[in-house]
Amino acid sequence: MKMNYKTSIVLLFASLLMTQLVLAQLKVAPAKNWPIITRKGDKVYEGTKVFRFMSLAAPNIQQNESQIRLDRTNRFPDEYEIRDILSGLQRVGGRATRTFSLSVYSPDDKDMPVYISGHRQYNEEAFKCLDRVIALCHEYDVRLIIPFIASQTFGGIRGVDEFSAIAGKPKGSFWYDEEQKADFKHFLDFMLNRKNTVNGLLYKEDPAIFSWQLGNEFGSYPGDRGLSYPEWEPKILSWSLEMAAYIKSVDPNHLIMEAGGCDRNALIDSPNIDLISDHLYEYWNKMGGRPYDLAKIALESHNQCLGKKPLVIDEFGLGTTENLRKLMTTIQNSSIVGGLMWSIRGHRRDGGWYYHNEGGTPVNSFHVPGFSVGFEYEEQRLLDLLKANAFLMAGKAIPSEKVPAPAPVLMVQGEGFTWRGATGAASYTIERSESPKGPWNVLAVGIEDAVIADVKTFEPSDRAANPLELFYDETKVSGKTYYYRVKGENKAGASSYSNVLKVN
Repeated sequence: MKMNYKTSIVLLFASLLMTQLVLAQLKVAPAKNWPIITRKGDKVYEGTKVFRFMSLAAPNIQQNESQIRLDRTNRFPDEYEIRDILSGLQRVGGRATRTFSLSVYSPDDKDMPVYISGHRQYNEEAFKCLDRVIALCHEYDVRLIIPFIASQTFGGIRGVDEFSAIAGKPKGSFWYDEEQKADFKHFLDFMLNRKNTVNGLLYKEDPAIFSWQLGNEFGSYPGDRGLSYPEWEPKILSWSLEMAAYIKSVDPNHLIMEAGGCDRNALIDSPNIDLISDHLYEYWNKMGGRPYDLAKIALESHNQCLGKKPLVIDEFGLGTTENLRKLMTTIQNSSIVGGLMWSIRGHRRDGGWYYHNEGGTPVNSFHVPGFSVGFEYEEQRLLDLLKANAFLMAGKAIPSEKVPAPAPVLMVQGEGFTWRGATGAASYTIERSESPKGPWNVLAVGIEDAVIADVKTFEPSDRAANPLELFYDETKVSGKTYYYRVKGENKAGASSYSNVLKVN
């Protein structure tokens, strides 16, 4: 017999909608005494103190890449989803993170909402999401690296070729066409001068921004397209130097990070580029027949920058625990500014998690605090290792674990249930009663809400668009009315109970 739950679901979603409307009106005040990050020589500073970090990249904090509902309502993270990621970072000691590049319109994406929606056109809905991200970073003490545009043409994100296409320009013209450069400067003006609708600060004056990054992996541009590196590297270098100078003229406050793809020494020598970056991946290096001792590669890169510019390993991972351990130790023991492990994904507002697999690798996205489905790539062990290094770099003892929060939100899904998770929960306890006020009987303990191990197959499937059924009550009696609630738990204790859900 199917459950008769229409009334309870209507009331629940009305409540959730009201909550979201209220949250949308909240103003988040800027943090006080939170200085903009500065640079001197090959170090960066938070006020007078050297600033260093170990954390995770958060490429979906400003736009969900996959598992998008058919109505696209979860394309841009809401306040709950943003807070979930930031709280997850905070729980592992992360004081910085990196978004991914801002998406560009492509007809191939079938009207997927994006940040750059047309020629010199920008999507206000998308930028209001970024406003929330930046504003909430103040509350969680997390600094943001924001790359402007991707060299790649990833579905749903797109990059420099699509930026040219919306202006009616051919591929490659992004790097040298003067009209294209003017178009990109128009975008930079819009973004740097934007007034945040949540905290009222101009982006160019907001201390939440650790640095602007020219883009994502410009070195991939020739390689992905089978083009000549000697031909394209000078074009990418010229573009990078010009845009870095332009950004400094509009926003002299923030640091600028390069995006590779050209002569590194020229980037180090540029007075307008503050930070040098590296992406270090065991998996991709092995696939390409390159050395994959990541610690050794990082030290070589650090030696090139030493005494000149700070180095940030703004992406690393897809490797064995021991390889990543050596890299984290090297970052911690050297003067490398920091490292961001690839990558964190958060809870879905409508239940469960977002999942991501990187090109068929054995490693999936990380979910704090780590779950049994991540056993093959030692998810929990790596998160614990990262946490230990993060607090060591900050000169602090690892604090006591915080209880999960906020309270879960229990919802019917299919013939069973799903729930909006409590950040930090390692598992959940589900209870049932025949009265809304109890007494309550425990139905199940130790239930995890991260349940997909085969992310490579799951992520692109139609099944991934909707939340998953996380629990089914096999002991219910047909025709009876029951009440259910759930709480999240970890070593520190339990969250508050969820809403009470009536099911007939």
